[in-house]
Amino acid sequence: MIAIVSSAARERVALVALCESRGWPALEYDCVRALTRSLRRATLRVVVARQKLMDGYSDDVLANLRTAGQLPATKVIVLIGAGAASAVEARQLALGADCVQRDPVRINVLVEYLAKYYASPARSSAAKPADTMTFAGAQVHPAERTFSHGGKIAQLTQREIELVELFVESNGGVLTYETLYSEILGRRFRGDTSNMRVLLGKLTASAASLGIPLRNWIEVIPKTGYRYAPPLTETARGSA
Repeated sequence: MIAIVSSAARERVALVALCESRGWPALEYDCVRALTRSLRRATLRVVVARQKLMDGYSDDVLANLRTAGQLPATKVIVLIGAGAASAVEARQLALGADCVQRDPVRINVLVEYLAKYYASPARSSAAKPADTMTFAGAQVHPAERTFSHGGKIAQLTQREIELVELFVESNGGVLTYETLYSEILGRRFRGDTSNMRVLLGKLTASAASLGIPLRNWIEVIPKTGYRYAPPLTETARGSA
C-alpha cells in the first residue's frame, strides 16, 4: 500500500490518481494524525509526505513510522517547497527519508522512485490492539469484538470495532469521511456517504441492544464527517 500524506486536497487526489493509473493501491491522508491512526492496522510500502502539514511536519510522519516499527522497511519520499533551505532537505534524510523531491515535482522522476520502492518487500508489522476501551459509557474488547454494558454483551463486526477505535482515538475531533473511508473501507471517499451511514446505523443498533442511545454521543457534521463526544448535560442543553 502507498500512503499519500498532504493537507492539499488537490495534491492528494492527483497523486492517488497517479498511483492508481499504474495499478498501485494508494490511500490519502490529510494530516499526521490520520496517518498515525492507520499505522496500527496497515503496513505501508511507500509514504509520500508533504513536508508541511496542517497538524505538523514530515518530521512527525517519520517519527511515528519509526515508533510503529515500519522504518526502514517503509520507503519515504518527502516533498518540499522550491525555496526550502538545504538544511531542511538534509534533515529529512537524517530522520529516515529515502528521497526528497523539490517543487515543482518532476512526475516522471517521482514515478520511477515509486516503482522502485513499491517493488521492495515491506516487513510485516502489526501493533497489538488495546485490551479494552471505554466507549459511550461502556466497555469494548477489540480482540473479542464485544461491546458490554450493564451485564449485557453485544457482538460487533470487525468494521464496527474499527469505527469505535477511530471514535475513541479522535479525542473529540472531527472524523472526516476521507479518513473513515480510507481507514475502514480501504478506499478513497468519492462523495457517497451511504456505506458509512449503514455502518454507523449498525453500531447504533448494537449499542441500543445494551440500552445505550449512541446517537446522543455522535454528532453528524454535514458533508464533513462525525464527531464523538459525551452527551450534553440537561443543564448545558438548557443554557444552549
